[in-house]
Amino acid sequence: MASEDHSNDILPLESFGLTAVPASTHNIVWSPDAELAVGCDDCVYIFIPEYSVPKSTDGTNTKVVRQYNDVALQFPSVEHRNPELNRPLFDVMGQEFPEFEYVPGGGGSGTVTGQGSSMNHLVALDWSPSGLGRMNRSVLAVLTGAGTITIYCEGASDGMNAFKVRGRNARTLRPWVAAWGVGAGLLLPVAEGHEAQYTKEYITAFAWARDTDGHGALLAYANDEDEIVIVSVQVKHDSNATPGDCGQWRIEEVARFMAEGPHPRTDPTDPDYSPCSSSFSLSWSPWLKRGDSKSSMVSYVTKNYVGFRQVTIDAPHRNMTTPNVKVDELDSNGVCLYLAPDAFVAFEDLIWTIGESKICRGVIATPTQVKAFQVSFDGARPGNIARHTTYECGTTYPEPEDDGPTQNPITGLIIHPPSLSQTTATPSYSLVRLSATHENDAWYQTNLPLPPNPEDGTGPRWATEINQIIEHQLPRVMAYRPIIDDGSAGSEVESDEDEEVDESVEGSEYDPEENFAGVDTEDQVHLNRVRIWGMTASPGGGVTAVFISQYSALWPGRDTYAGVKCRLLFGRYDRSSQEAETTLAVKQLSTEARAWEWMYGGGPPVSGVGTSIRNDDKRTALKDHFKLVGRKQACSFCGLPLEPKGKTSRCGRGHLFATCATTGLPILSPGLSRTCSVCGSKCLKREDLLVIAPELKDIIVDEISAEKCGGCGGKFVN
Repeated sequence: MASEDHSNDILPLESFGLTAVPASTHNIVWSPDAELAVGCDDCVYIFIPEYSVPKSTDGTNTKVVRQYNDVALQFPSVEHRNPELNRPLFDVMGQEFPEFEYVPGGGGSGTVTGQGSSMNHLVALDWSPSGLGRMNRSVLAVLTGAGTITIYCEGASDGMNAFKVRGRNARTLRPWVAAWGVGAGLLLPVAEGHEAQYTKEYITAFAWARDTDGHGALLAYANDEDEIVIVSVQVKHDSNATPGDCGQWRIEEVARFMAEGPHPRTDPTDPDYSPCSSSFSLSWSPWLKRGDSKSSMVSYVTKNYVGFRQVTIDAPHRNMTTPNVKVDELDSNGVCLYLAPDAFVAFEDLIWTIGESKICRGVIATPTQVKAFQVSFDGARPGNIARHTTYECGTTYPEPEDDGPTQNPITGLIIHPPSLSQTTATPSYSLVRLSATHENDAWYQTNLPLPPNPEDGTGPRWATEINQIIEHQLPRVMAYRPIIDDGSAGSEVESDEDEEVDESVEGSEYDPEENFAGVDTEDQVHLNRVRIWGMTASPGGGVTAVFISQYSALWPGRDTYAGVKCRLLFGRYDRSSQEAETTLAVKQLSTEARAWEWMYGGGPPVSGVGTSIRNDDKRTALKDHFKLVGRKQACSFCGLPLEPKGKTSRCGRGHLFATCATTGLPILSPGLSRTCSVCGSKCLKREDLLVIAPELKDIIVDEISAEKCGGCGGKFVN
């Protein structure tokens, strides 16, 4: 899906198949660096982007034909973690590790889950903001059916296998380790001055706060006691750590408040009882900066109520110290409305100024309907909403206009980057619903304005692909012929041959004169139906992806441990290059994200990615400091002086050495440099630069990053 004017050195972004067992919705997420994670029943698949056509170890082209050609990592998420996993967290805080009799599984107040849990399937997953993983990357949080959140990240590499995959140069995620967790016996330290009782919590939902542009991040989670907990997450990584080391984590609970809403719980035996729990009940708004402080809204979903609570971080805050986090005692706002299971909230990524008020907007998915909202950061607090029943506010039953085909639940919703030149009454969004069939035309909806020529394009490419799948038809006799011929209509076992027959029918081209002779071609039947499990947008919003599974519409299928026929589909929304450039300028994207938007989302070019690195004044001035040091460098083999030539340095006898993209110095021996995962340039390690040029210590420490390339700004391979 690369633009036509892009270089042939860019891999095409095409849909591909994946044999998996989807068990929950909202199970596909993009990291801030365009790493794609897909959650299934008992495992997680992670795909790593490649920014050029990869080369094999001998320098020739490989057989990689598309982006995300291979699964970078597939790891199980069902393991019950021992509480000892969190002991280092207490050591960092200087607190005593709580001792208790640990029983795997079980937590909270539920009749079943409070005693134990045999099912530990994946419920939700999400990437953190950048900066928590090694090389300033993200970490992955996974919530499982046991009520536990486990944080996964790259461990320290041994330096040998981090850049070789199946005979080609490519970044890997090994070693991949569980750093820490919370819930079901995994306890966390508590910040000084903050009181909390250690219990075996059952966690029902979680959400990462947006990037704070500071040290660490905030994580919010909800438990089955209607409590919301704010956790401060900070980490320090050592470049010389032993292989597999996950870093030094400072994790502490900094706030906890009740979020039960104004409606009392209904007895399950009540005729008007309806379940309303959600595994996606938490969400964070963008941060509003006010002087030295930052504020964000945390939305939570409870019994037929959505509340908004303001969270503030006061500065200054030094790294690896307890942040000053304050949570308002009352909700800033709230709304009563009928909510079904798995309702959720999505915020627009912009703070609006209306008059003298700061406003954040978003939409609530009920999850069958979409309701727009806006919340003021500095409006008068309405006070705590009085306790009342759902009969009093009219939210016991859905509104009459909510009935109809839209009862199909929303499983993915993205809010598009707002236009700064044209204000809309509600945020621009696109959504998908769980079931897509030929009888349901509401499985994809958007409120984006129509293009100038609607006939030229009516939506992203994945929507067209899904529509082609569900609209595929054959005459009834021809459609049922494989069943009749094989006699497998009532078979208990589905063989691989059945799948091959099914695929052959779907993709066959029938000659009307030969195959349809005597067949009633007017009696057509649809062959396929699709379930859409989730949708996600790339960091810059230019590309979207959906995760679907395909089933037969003619006879019932069966999910097995072998997996079902799934696909990952991609698409982009048409936007002008000027609009894309304006949108990306507002967002603080990493080099990886900007490169992704350039390749597939219509974004502007990125220096060093597909083009030569542009030497700006700052980069040129930095290299000038090392020119004198470079003149003293000599060839490691013959001792002759070296002359830099682009990305290499050459001596008089033809010996070649790679040149550091940050300093311009030759790299004279292996093990002294790191490789950029975006442009492929090599940069001398900061600790080795201190040995080579000790007289430039202040410049090296202050101006040279230990995690990012000095050429394009991309992150190093671990």
